Amino acid sequence: MDILGNISDAMGMPAEVVKGALRTVIIGTEQIYIENYTALLEYKRENIKLKFRTGIIEISGSDFEIRAVSEGNIVIIGKINAVRFI
Repeated sequence: MDILGNISDAMGMPAEVVKGALRTVIIGTEQIYIENYTALLEYKRENIKLKFRTGIIEISGSDFEIRAVSEGNIVIIGKINAVRFI
């Protein structure tokens, strides 16, 4: 096991959180929760792009709103048609 794996075990946290990996939770077609993004690159009502450590995530759809945002975490609501990793 690597050192980050040992740290995650000791802290009782999932390894992807300790390692800073992008984590997404999609609820139906109307809400997406994203953890560990580093920058908001584009925000339009029909398209959102977020940068994360190893790439970009693009969410396409309509009527997007940012419902909540905190350091590295964001909740987006609206009609989600596609999620793409670039």
